[in-house]
Amino acid sequence: MRDEWYQPPTPDQALAYANAKGVDGDWAIRSLREMREKALARTKEDPFRFGFEPPVWFVAKALMRGYRPTARDEKQVRRRAGCGWEEFAARMRAACGFAAPVAQMVIMGANRSGKTDFAAKTAVQDALREGACVAIGAQKHSTAVEVQHARVWRYLPPELREKNVARRRATDVTENISYTEKNGFAGSKIVLANRSLMKFITYEMEVAATLEGMEYDKVWLDEEFNKAYMDAAISRIASKSGTFLGTFTPVSGYSPVVAAFLEGMQVTRWHTAYLLPKDGGEPLPWTELGLSRDEYKTLGAWRRDGGEDPGIPECRPEDCFAWLEGMGGDKVLNGINGRAFAKVPRVAVCKDGEAAAIWFYCADNPYGRPMEIIRHQMANRNAVGMIRKRVYGVAEKVRGRMFMEFSKEKHVIPDAAIPKRLVRCMVVDPAPERNWTAGWYGYDPQTGIMYKYREWPGSYEIPTVGVPGDWAVPSDRRGGMNDGERGEAQESFGMGFLHYKFEWARLEGWAAYKNWLAAGGDPSSWPEEMAEVEEWSELDGTDEPMHFRLIDSRAASQSKISMKENVSLFDEVAKLAEGFQPASGQRIDIGINFLRDRIVAGKYLIAASCKNTIFAYETYTGLDGQKGACKDFVDCDRYCVLSDLCSCTVDDLPPESGQQAVQAANIGAGGLSRRKARRGAGGRRL
Repeated sequence: MRDEWYQPPTPDQALAYANAKGVDGDWAIRSLREMREKALARTKEDPFRFGFEPPVWFVAKALMRGYRPTARDEKQVRRRAGCGWEEFAARMRAACGFAAPVAQMVIMGANRSGKTDFAAKTAVQDALREGACVAIGAQKHSTAVEVQHARVWRYLPPELREKNVARRRATDVTENISYTEKNGFAGSKIVLANRSLMKFITYEMEVAATLEGMEYDKVWLDEEFNKAYMDAAISRIASKSGTFLGTFTPVSGYSPVVAAFLEGMQVTRWHTAYLLPKDGGEPLPWTELGLSRDEYKTLGAWRRDGGEDPGIPECRPEDCFAWLEGMGGDKVLNGINGRAFAKVPRVAVCKDGEAAAIWFYCADNPYGRPMEIIRHQMANRNAVGMIRKRVYGVAEKVRGRMFMEFSKEKHVIPDAAIPKRLVRCMVVDPAPERNWTAGWYGYDPQTGIMYKYREWPGSYEIPTVGVPGDWAVPSDRRGGMNDGERGEAQESFGMGFLHYKFEWARLEGWAAYKNWLAAGGDPSSWPEEMAEVEEWSELDGTDEPMHFRLIDSRAASQSKISMKENVSLFDEVAKLAEGFQPASGQRIDIGINFLRDRIVAGKYLIAASCKNTIFAYETYTGLDGQKGACKDFVDCDRYCVLSDLCSCTVDDLPPESGQQAVQAANIGAGGLSRRKARRGAGGRRL
């Protein structure tokens, strides 16, 4: 009988077994065949205890909070890792960059990669605990019956399937297990004798009608769930220290749910994508499947022509246990040294270590016909995006994004990697109904690279305010084709002009701010008398001399109608710091094109700490117009790239000798800075 994984014994295996047992070869091969048939029968009868599990499942189990290993888990880990479960799990977490187990996990699965089987099996495992409550979500009821109900039924232990009251009378009034292939579980729920409940929900129903009102040990949402369901699920597991598991093939690309997990992620394990060569050579599907080239050809010929079983598995999944020994886990490259292939993510730390993302590949599941999937996707060698999605489960960015060329791998760098000696400018984008936004930029005339090294508000503490939340968050509107929703950082901090000046002085290291600290100022709070900030000036010294400052020209021209005099916003802001001038008023598309040119050329790099800016570049579509939630940080960048910053030369660089030199450079005749003298007292360029 053909099996995709458990193959008949080879002559070499029979000989080794015969020598080990001291028997003849014929007896050895008969014995091995009998053991194989028994193993296959056990697997079919009881997949919960004896079903095939690829190595990547053990990675997911090790990362998941509250996972209780089975006896088989313990046995497998002892054999493969040479230690007990707890030690194995700790070592695997360390190998994947996690300090502790996570309560939230998303499995990005390729087609037929085994993600649904993993989720169903672990959901049943959780339900076998006393009094557990497990919720399982699907798009609609018919899908739930066809997929989730069927998989859960498959993984119920045989002794529970025998209690199916759809086929025989119940013997325990506390239990309710009633299943048919046509209708699934009666009432879309299972009640076990241990008082555990498994309930099936659909996204067709309102969140309040499905998840609210109960606390769960596990919530598993499968395929194309929306962010509202995910947020509700995560909130309902908190009181029971439960787990959230999301599984899907990202057919909708980089959806808001994907973004909510993967924004800001740190990929800790990569996989060599042997179907995506970077050197112009041929892809290596056999290596992706863990087969030799001859095995691949033989298996393909057998699938085409039939005949005697070749005794070759459909694939050999990646050996993730090798990660414990510091190995990359990639397939063995025989005779192809020097080849270059793309990398795809395997494991990522998300939400600052509170969540995990794992990618299941089609080659992880020999029972999912991985060779057929790979051959089908390879039929169009130019469809790289489909290969990444269908073979590796990698979500592609939405095609409606304004900055498709932007990627964190190419355009985001560690803060420490940004040069210290730059020509600097600052951009402010004020608004009456929310907090202002600001960006700090530097230009290196020697390399032609423009850097964004700071944003405001950012992911750092603001005195009196604390660490603000996100400026914008993913949204499900229009199927994810939007500019996000407003985050909590847009809610007013109650700041006036002098509060903003205080922030600029603090962040830029003005001497006046340092003197205030030395006199006993509290760095965690605003000054009790904000009026003293009015006298502060960067002319007295600063760590970051600004070549000029920009303000949104449209906002700058508005009048402050609440004042007796008709004073513009620009007039007020120009009093706060040196060198302010209105930003370019050119059309949005012109600034976007200038930014794109720099991004494509690799001449615009962003500090990793600028998380709101990074989110904006990965989200912004322009479809929400002037009200786009993430548009503000893009606007600051537009104003900067349309300015004269990137026309500066090495003569505009500040001295290298530190604070005293900076102070001397900033002070000109009559107390005006050289920048202000060059632009005029109003801050405009002369």
